[in-house]
Amino acid sequence: MTAEANKALVLDFYRLMNERRFAEMWELCAPDGLWGGGRAATDDFAPIEQMKAVIVDPMPIFVDGGIQFTVHSLTAEDDRVAAEVESYAPLVKGNVYNNHYHMLFVIRDGKIAIVKEYADTAHARDVFSDVYRT
Repeated sequence: MTAEANKALVLDFYRLMNERRFAEMWELCAPDGLWGGGRAATDDFAPIEQMKAVIVDPMPIFVDGGIQFTVHSLTAEDDRVAAEVESYAPLVKGNVYNNHYHMLFVIRDGKIAIVKEYADTAHARDVFSDVYRT
């Protein structure tokens, strides 16, 4: 695929996520794809299949059920697409999750094969710290 086609694939991924069309979104991913927190090696990455349990509709902790993503820029070379992305989601408890990401997508045979997610983990911890306490 060309760099432009790879960029279009990533934009489709976010468009479908924002539209909560998750089944179609996951079809853009390779069946053996991996998703991780940006470590250099993919040994500890989760299979994309496991991400289906994390990215769900609706997400009950959010007002209106989910996060909206804005893609600010894309850069593509060879089989990689780098994306600067911002999330925005008011939570039902009153605060807002507004994170900024650098996402690195690796494309293989027209599918997303690897997602490396770099984000502000301190912001995520601050926003979600009491959400998952029992």
